[in-house]
Amino acid sequence: MSSQVRLVLFSGKGGVGKSTLAAATAVQLADTGRRVHLVSTDPAHSCGDVLGIAMQPGTSNVVNERLSVTILDAHIQRTRSWLSLQAIAVELLTEAGVDPIHAAELTVLPGIDELLSLLAVTELLDDPEIDIVVVDGGPTAETARLLALPEALEQVLAAIMKPAFAVARAARGPINAEATVLTALQELAADLRRVKQALSGSGSVVRLVATPEKVVLAETRRHLATLTLLGHHVDAIFVNRYPASSDNWPRKWAQKQRKRVRTLRADITKTPIITVPFKTAEPIGKSGLRSLPVSTRRKPADTLFTSRVPGGVVPTVAGYEWRIPLLDPADQEIKVGRLGDNAIIVVGSTRRVLALPPVLCRCVMQGAVVRAQQIVIAFEPDESLWRQS
Repeated sequence: MSSQVRLVLFSGKGGVGKSTLAAATAVQLADTGRRVHLVSTDPAHSCGDVLGIAMQPGTSNVVNERLSVTILDAHIQRTRSWLSLQAIAVELLTEAGVDPIHAAELTVLPGIDELLSLLAVTELLDDPEIDIVVVDGGPTAETARLLALPEALEQVLAAIMKPAFAVARAARGPINAEATVLTALQELAADLRRVKQALSGSGSVVRLVATPEKVVLAETRRHLATLTLLGHHVDAIFVNRYPASSDNWPRKWAQKQRKRVRTLRADITKTPIITVPFKTAEPIGKSGLRSLPVSTRRKPADTLFTSRVPGGVVPTVAGYEWRIPLLDPADQEIKVGRLGDNAIIVVGSTRRVLALPPVLCRCVMQGAVVRAQQIVIAFEPDESLWRQS
């Protein structure tokens, strides 16, 4: 498997320096000759400030021949595409007897702004003129919601949109406008599949940014577990504003900060922890960004720092084990259940529904444990179902 990456998404708690590390990575990769596109999906849109360049939202801003920056404006994207479809849907429901206000509320697809941002990133990955896309993502909770969005929207489409248009069909019969909307929904479903493949593919990684504060590191560890449960590969954690031993810091304060990072390294042994020393002057502009560490000692920033944790179905003496990657759940509560041919996995406040592999549909779930960076779910064959096959 190639170690080259095409998508690097930075995420972290607000104010930890996420935009700075994303911009530094983009600048340094462009310096090596790579054609880089830096994208900001963070509502704060700090990339322009970090680069020291005025940016125009919604368009590609050329920094130099190797580096371009896009500040995504979801409102512009939505105006160009979704509103035209929403207007048709509102008309259909209104003529079917639904109150216009309720019709407008019903046709607001949850997460459409975020989806359009993801689609824009996916389109950049398809551009042969771009070698690597670096994304300045939103804060931790925002990024988790963004990356979980494709699966969630598929459920929303099935639960809300299809029944709504069934009402319109019953009232009016097939019409061209309805066919247009239904076709658009099919295209949206295809886009969702494409986004899922792009975000969780072998060439995509997430890099977390934190600072050595206790609360920030605790949130970062929960975020790490959430992202791996959602199927994304986190290949590094950057600890920004780290007090280097040679600096003139208050002794006890600096010792606590360094101890927290040592504990993090001891607990998370498979993910590189990269410290970024505190700088008295803000690293603004390309020269300042070039001074920041954005890679490990052995691997450049455009390669995988670590390999993915393996998963899948493994035969055992009693039946099968289904192994699902999960990094550092720490003390979060973990629940695993089954509903029909789906497994429901809950880690802390994150819930994911996964379709069972076909061989496990004829088995009984026996329980689950966390082992070797995986949730391991045990299954035993259901004799009655196996006899029917």
